[in-house]
Amino acid sequence: MIVNESDGTDETSLKFEKIIDGMKCHTIEEIEEALKSAGFSKVKSDHYKSKPWITVIAKK
Repeated sequence: MIVNESDGTDETSLKFEKIIDGMKCHTIEEIEEALKSAGFSKVKSDHYKSKPWITVIAKK
């Protein structure tokens, strides 16, 4: 399970990517693809409607 306060597109988090060396915010699509590439077969994601909050649950 991955829970994040950034969906990889929100302005605040992208600002911190420029400030914090090595920080990278990922979109739901990027996370899902990485999990599938790592062998997870069931991947389900949710995006909070009014905030950039995301949850991704994966099962091998």
